[in-house]
This record gives sequence, structure tokens and C-alpha cells, in this order.
Amino acid sequence: MRTWVKVTLAGVALVVVGFIALAGTGTYYFLRHLETATATEADSTRDADAIRARFKSRPPMIEVVNLKDADLRIQRVAHTEGRRADTLHVLTWNAEDGEKLQTDVPLWLMRFSSLNVLSHLGIAPSKCRLTVEDLKRFGPGIVVDYRQPGRNQVLIWLE
Repeated sequence: MRTWVKVTLAGVALVVVGFIALAGTGTYYFLRHLETATATEADSTRDADAIRARFKSRPPMIEVVNLKDADLRIQRVAHTEGRRADTLHVLTWNAEDGEKLQTDVPLWLMRFSSLNVLSHLGIAPSKCRLTVEDLKRFGPGIVVDYRQPGRNQVLIWLE
């Protein structure tokens, strides 16, 4: 076998191993920081209200007008004080099983994903594109605050 073929195969193998290691690191980090608990809607709302109170001076980055039609309004404005975010936090509650889930993910880890951030949130990426850099520039604040009283609640914020 020629030398260039061996070098190419070794390079491809190294890239594949690197992606597997990165995916494993991301999965480990996510699961390590994942907290689940049984909660009532009032408990979940109280926790979410405490977070909303910290960022009450800024409107959310993404306004969900109609989730079924994927009608979203995104404001890509930078933080007024020039502060940048480095961690994405997620708090969800579902009435069906009464489970509250909370986790956090560093933005540097999300940067390695070829998928855009909204596809991770389950929203069709064809409607809008939001990059990790947009999130960092937005700075500390609420990204999405979506509620269906009596059904579910999703709060995503940056710090």
C-alpha cells in the first residue's frame, strides 16, 4: 500500500476517534449535570419565577408566537453591557409525568455541533438559524420562556 493511502487512512481514523471522544464527552457532561425530580406545577413555576426575576429587565431572545406553526421571533441584540454568556441552562416541567428536569451545557461544547441550536430545541431549523455565537453575544438572559398552563413549561436561559 502506498504511503499517502496509509497517511490518509490514519488521518480519517484519527478524526473519527476525535468525534467519538467529543460525543462521549458531551454525553457524559450532559448526563452528569442532569437533575430530574418529581414536582408539581406550582413548584416548577416558583423555580422558573425566581429565574425570570433575575432577568426581568430583558425580554427573551426567542418569542414563541405559535409553536405548531414554528412561528418564532428572534432578536439577535448584543447585551447592553457587553457581557457574554458561557453556559446554557434548561428547566422543563411536564404535567403528564409530573417530572421536572434541569440541566446545563457549556456553550463551548455546543460549538462542536454541526446542527444549529434550534434543532436541539426541537424547532425546525429551516425557519430560522441561531448560532452559538448569537447566544454568546446575547449574553446573560432568558432565551426561551414557553408555558402551557396545566401541560408543560420550558425555560432556557444563559449565564
